[in-house]
Amino acid sequence: MAEYDTLTLMYFGIGILAYFTILFLTYRDMRIFRRTGYASYRKGAFKGIIASSIVLIGVFLIPSFQGILGLALIFFGLMVNQKGKREPVFTTAKAWKRFIGTTDIVRTPEEIRADYEKEQAERKRLVKEKERAERNEKRREKWGKEDEDDETS
Repeated sequence: MAEYDTLTLMYFGIGILAYFTILFLTYRDMRIFRRTGYASYRKGAFKGIIASSIVLIGVFLIPSFQGILGLALIFFGLMVNQKGKREPVFTTAKAWKRFIGTTDIVRTPEEIRADYEKEQAERKRLVKEKERAERNEKRREKWGKEDEDDETS
């Protein structure tokens, strides 16, 4: 094994710590998504998988490029791991339960499916509404404002 200077070993330690932290948070997001079905936690878990891959590549690059490129990839991976706004899933849980991802909200697969179907129906309605507005706008441009709007679709 090659000998590395102290700074390279420190960068390597930072990278390994970042990697395992991201993996833990990704596992926690997957666990919360499994219990609640909230899409924001699924997206967070996906971001965590991407971010952990970037960080792992950075960890492998630390010894070969004096740490600078590898450390830059590690910090980039940490930036990718930002999760965004989430639904509240903890109400009375203690710190340890929050830490490991045990939620107070547990939904059945039927409830999750019903919410998903409502969300899809709402998206379809918004798309139709947008298309109707675009048709009406084109009609106004072509024939003038005196033409009536298309109310049926």
